[in-house]
Amino acid sequence: MTNSSREPDTPTQSSRHGGRSSVQQELAGSWREGSVNQSRHNPDSHSQNSVNTTSNLQARYGDLLSPKEWEREEYRCKLVEELHRGGPGEEIPFSELMDELGLGDKYIAYLNETTGSFDQLANKVSSVCSVVSTKDRLKSRASLAKKDYVKGFKRVLDKLSTFSPDGLPPEYLPTRYAYTDCQNKALEPSNLKPDLVFSIVGTIVSHMKDVHLILEAKGDMSRDKAYEKNLGQLADYALELKTVQPMRKFVPVLFLYGCQLDLVVFTHGGYYFTCIGTTLYEDENERGIFDIMARNTLRDLWFILTLPLYEFGHIINSLSMPRSAQLNTTTTPGSLVPFLTSDGSNLADIKRINRKVHITGRCTYLFRASYEGKEVVFKLTWLRTNRLPEGAVYKVLEDGNVPNLPTIFASGILVKDFCGHRLEYLVVEYCGKSIVDHIRSMRKNGAFASEVADMVKLCTRSVMHTLAAALRSNVLHRDVSPGNITTDGARVFVIDWGCAKLTALPSAGQAADMLLRWGFDSSGVVRKESEKDPFTGTQMYMSIPTLFKISKRGVFNEIESLFYVILDSLSDRIRDRRSEDALGFVFYNESNLAMVRIGILGDDQRYLSNFGVGLTGPSALKNILDAMRKFLFFEGDLYIGGRLQDFYERKVDLSVATRFMDQATLNLLTKTLAQQHAAQSMPSSPVDSTTPDPSTMAINSQPDPPRWQIPPTAIAVSSGEGSGLVNQPLVPHADDTSELAMPVFGTATTSLNRGSLERPINEQASSSASLPGPAVSIAEQSNPAAPASDVPSRKRNPDEKMDDDSTEEPSNKRRH
Repeated sequence: MTNSSREPDTPTQSSRHGGRSSVQQELAGSWREGSVNQSRHNPDSHSQNSVNTTSNLQARYGDLLSPKEWEREEYRCKLVEELHRGGPGEEIPFSELMDELGLGDKYIAYLNETTGSFDQLANKVSSVCSVVSTKDRLKSRASLAKKDYVKGFKRVLDKLSTFSPDGLPPEYLPTRYAYTDCQNKALEPSNLKPDLVFSIVGTIVSHMKDVHLILEAKGDMSRDKAYEKNLGQLADYALELKTVQPMRKFVPVLFLYGCQLDLVVFTHGGYYFTCIGTTLYEDENERGIFDIMARNTLRDLWFILTLPLYEFGHIINSLSMPRSAQLNTTTTPGSLVPFLTSDGSNLADIKRINRKVHITGRCTYLFRASYEGKEVVFKLTWLRTNRLPEGAVYKVLEDGNVPNLPTIFASGILVKDFCGHRLEYLVVEYCGKSIVDHIRSMRKNGAFASEVADMVKLCTRSVMHTLAAALRSNVLHRDVSPGNITTDGARVFVIDWGCAKLTALPSAGQAADMLLRWGFDSSGVVRKESEKDPFTGTQMYMSIPTLFKISKRGVFNEIESLFYVILDSLSDRIRDRRSEDALGFVFYNESNLAMVRIGILGDDQRYLSNFGVGLTGPSALKNILDAMRKFLFFEGDLYIGGRLQDFYERKVDLSVATRFMDQATLNLLTKTLAQQHAAQSMPSSPVDSTTPDPSTMAINSQPDPPRWQIPPTAIAVSSGEGSGLVNQPLVPHADDTSELAMPVFGTATTSLNRGSLERPINEQASSSASLPGPAVSIAEQSNPAAPASDVPSRKRNPDEKMDDDSTEEPSNKRRH
């Protein structure tokens, strides 16, 4: 082990890069106490509680922290919350952790081959293992600071690098990695400053992509206190490495608190931690005891620091993504041959596409590449082993002759099961840009209204054909959103079926193929995907029932998402900004967005303007949008928006359907829905015989009017003089025609009759409770947005795909 940096020379450096002060540590603990525990049970409580807690803490500590420090601490608290959604981390012995990481046999062989070597090492190293160096012997234990422990640990590493016991096999000599002191050195891209980083010998470390292993040190404290105050910082480092190094299976972080050294391993399902042992002593009187303990500590530390990359955290023996690879598409189940750079590579010019990565759960990396001369997207996805692989979905769709799909050139599994997750790869045809970006570009460049209308018509007809054909094959996409509808200008594609589900068990042949090629039981996956219906998709484009967490998904949810995509392509709203001129795209939480849309879509005169769409008079575009709105939210002249808060079976309106889909698609859709409804009426439905699918046609009498309630995040209604909050529960009765308080939109505070949620179209046009005005705000707006910075926010972007595994049992639990 070699040293590639100098000693820090400023006494304040320990507060420059991590859990800097007791104020920040108290902030982290208070934030967790105030919001994390509650948000596990109530998905809407997260944003509300975090806003309230953050406001209180900002009032208390805001003058002690810089804006960037404040953002970083809040960001780390949210990382801890995300880590703990699936359960707390698990502490296990070092040997068992090595077994979980697939290194059990390697570790046993290492112990057998190095017997006796570490008795010599403990005796040689103990002379330098004092926290206090020889020249500082008069320094008291109480005055020891974090930098003293870092200096002591560096002396241990320097000693290890010069030790070569007799008979030790060459592969166990610590010559692979060098450490770099980064306490005063910010690493790109997020300017983090770990205490020590380990990289391949000879590497000049300037970026996190150069780092193999991180060590973070703190002063002397108990284990519980150490993790309570610093887990967010460790997770911050882990997520940064996971983001910039896509070929990682897991991220290890060494954590030195006082003299105690732990290993924390972050996987896609959570984290493990284990005690390596005592690496330092603080008093010369402790040296005798230390000599006894040091043997096993140094032995396990030595093991970690001598493992090659591909055995300790990486899929390949490289920190970075190679520029080319050789794919083997003939082997079953197809898998990736170790990455090569030879002339035989058929996947070349691999370049990363930026995509957000989360600390746990589903994780996707995208790359542009060339495959045998064709422009492709190379996709790597980590997901739970009980979830449906995207490659298996494409096989089902291919068997069903579903149109408008990308060509799949290669697919398979790279890692079958690592801590409950598999790594899948796909090589997919590049299908152009997002339909929203394409239509907006047409409008910006002065395209005629008729040309835009033709593109919208092509989009709706193509996507409807795809969704109907997929439904016939018992597949629901579940993430119809701008990024997943693309066009090359001539054709429209529906891509990214990674969130899809099977609505019924596959045929015997398909089930056998899935088991052989993908290694999972299709019946279990079908049930698991159905459980995820309320949590899967892109929030901004979710249907109203999905936003209300209705437990089952159907094709009407898909069509409603398509409706919002088309509205977005025609909207003048600015992405990632909250604009009161486009209330239908203002997101605070799921239930709030659903309630706002229920109100907006009931007004046939002004619903378009409330989505930021400036269509006024009759036009081909308005004809398409009006048809989709009537198809989704009306039965005859009756508006059913309010009924969508509970399970409700929507009917197919044949009178308007052919305005946005062709007749063949309509025939296919109605026939498939009728067949599925008949199948689900039988007592032996394979997925769930007790709950009807909302995609089916309603054949029963209409249900009782729903009970519904204003979401906790109240809507403020402004009048000319002031504003007030309306947050009382609204529970209509079937016979109740009284006027009830409800959030409405306009220039004055008004009330809305219960019947307006289910009134005929012609009556709503003249309603005084219309939805035009810009005078609407949300109670949460009382907390101003933080200033922009380079620190990423962990609050989920509503335009970002959501696939929530928080309700599952932690996948990090050990297999017995």
